[in-house]
Amino acid sequence: MARASAPLRGLLAVLIASFALDNVLLLGFLGWPPLLVAALAAILPFALACLVWKSVPGERRIGVPTILICFAVTVILLILGGEGRLFYATADWQIRDAVLADMGNHHWPFDYWLDGSSKLLRAPVGMYLVPALLGGSNQIGRDWALLAHNMLVLGLLLSIGSALFEGRRGKWIALIVFVMFSGLDVIGNLINDAATGAADWDHIERWAANYQYSSHITQIFWVPQHAFAGWTAALTYMLWRKGVAPIGLFAASLPLAALWSPLILFGALPFAVFAGVRALLTRAWNWRDILICGLAVLLAMPALLYLSAGATSVGGGLFPMNPSAYVLLLLLEVAPFFRPLLRDQDGASDHATTLIAGLCLLLMPLWAIGMSNDFQMRASIMPLALVAVAFARWADRVESRSGKAWFLVVITLGSVTGTAEIARAFRLAPSPAPRCSLAGVWHRQTGFAVAHDSYFAARNAFPIRIDPRQRVGSAQPTDCWGRSWNMPLHRQEHP
Repeated sequence: MARASAPLRGLLAVLIASFALDNVLLLGFLGWPPLLVAALAAILPFALACLVWKSVPGERRIGVPTILICFAVTVILLILGGEGRLFYATADWQIRDAVLADMGNHHWPFDYWLDGSSKLLRAPVGMYLVPALLGGSNQIGRDWALLAHNMLVLGLLLSIGSALFEGRRGKWIALIVFVMFSGLDVIGNLINDAATGAADWDHIERWAANYQYSSHITQIFWVPQHAFAGWTAALTYMLWRKGVAPIGLFAASLPLAALWSPLILFGALPFAVFAGVRALLTRAWNWRDILICGLAVLLAMPALLYLSAGATSVGGGLFPMNPSAYVLLLLLEVAPFFRPLLRDQDGASDHATTLIAGLCLLLMPLWAIGMSNDFQMRASIMPLALVAVAFARWADRVESRSGKAWFLVVITLGSVTGTAEIARAFRLAPSPAPRCSLAGVWHRQTGFAVAHDSYFAARNAFPIRIDPRQRVGSAQPTDCWGRSWNMPLHRQEHP
């Protein structure tokens, strides 16, 4: 077992093929003939996987023990985040559960009657397509299919990410840093508590008003679809920078991951421009890069058109400025990591990537898409992941006492954020199964309810004609969950 290993290019091929499969299955969701979709699903992801296999050098391998550790960590994190319905799931899953239930319970395509007209679901549904097909109308089947599906994606991401580090020590440091990565929210929350007396110690990242750079555990627990898309883009970019994978793989990952999270494309764009310019100047590309990227864009084109349907109604613009909260956010969430990275002059640091990430994190809180701060929280996923990896690399090399002390202080204080998220999973009861459709849950969710335009679009907004086979029923139960979503564990009723 200690000597067994898997080729890195094989793991990458499986990861890219899984995203490609989601883009093909979307065609079935939009009403394409099932036999045609099945044929495309059998051919196109496999073809893209073969191209990835051929383009990535074959000498680098990942040890089976490393893969097993990564998948074990993945299972623990996903289950603690509420997947499988064994532990509490955050309020965002009220909407997410309803989306998955509607997709499993109804024939594709289906519509809703909202605001006096026929509306179709227009959302980043990449994470739900396979679990909805596998689980169908069975709630337990959908829950466990989603867990298995996400376990595969996150397990592959962590396993492949280990190739960025050399030696057992470096890999362990990287795993710890990446999983527990967070800004110093505990200090921000203490400042907020002293100033207002209304600090939230249940989800401490709310301390900076409407500014937030989410910890990695928060991303896994609250928005795994956005996290996995952003981390895929970051991973393929870093493999290109390390010379392990071609630029075509990074280019292909962006359109394929958009069906999971279109917002991550905004955070990836500066790095894509940098990578493209560098590849052109150095001529470090070949026909396989063009072929991989071209096939990925072709596969993702229906998804990009689907996501753009009626998207202008969501709105966007400058985010209302809170100078003190903004400055404090940068001091506590960004500066602790950039202080050692920008001072590191040993030649091993990727200063270009670090500077691009820093500029992104400086500017992202100033813009908004929609009615909340989702843009800064989701577009920042890729640059934050790059900072986490750079910080782990620095920590593996640092030799001075002051450097080691800085690392321990930052990681220890930052880990409070993820620890608070995990503690809530043990304090509150597992989330109840959904009873209502997405339309029924929309205005009953305990979180922030926004306009329908963020998840629905009028049928005539889509570039192709879509004829729904079924309409989601307008009659909804009085109680969408059967019991309180945030019920303390000791009050949970047992049959």
